[in-house]
Amino acid sequence: MKKDTIQKIREFNRFYTGIIGLTNNHILQSQYSLSEVRVMFEIYYKPTITARQIKEIVQIDEGYLSRLISKLVKHGIIVKAKSKNDKREYSLTLTLKGKETFLKLNERSSDSISGIIGHLDTNEQEELVSLFEKVMNLLVKK
Repeated sequence: MKKDTIQKIREFNRFYTGIIGLTNNHILQSQYSLSEVRVMFEIYYKPTITARQIKEIVQIDEGYLSRLISKLVKHGIIVKAKSKNDKREYSLTLTLKGKETFLKLNERSSDSISGIIGHLDTNEQEELVSLFEKVMNLLVKK
């Protein structure tokens, strides 16, 4: 693999994380990290998901995820309940506060992306989305 290829990809990663504001420990002017918001996202769209399922989807360290879930429980964002299928596991759901928090952050995220691409015309926005899809397809290609 060419070193230039790796350098260009790393350059893009630095550029993009700067553009979307991921260079600090909190996201979208909130007290939450990207990982915490991602966990909220998974729980919002898959109510009663288990920590094991989140671990598999997000590809996150089990110990880190456990600490993150404990923090979100302590802050009243999520609740744990023994899984009906497997008593060794807990299903996770967002509390009302958790849903409100997630929806507010989700809206801020959409507004942020709108601000980033707002100067592009419709054709350019569609081209950008197409290029993102192409990148994702190439990265998962085996």
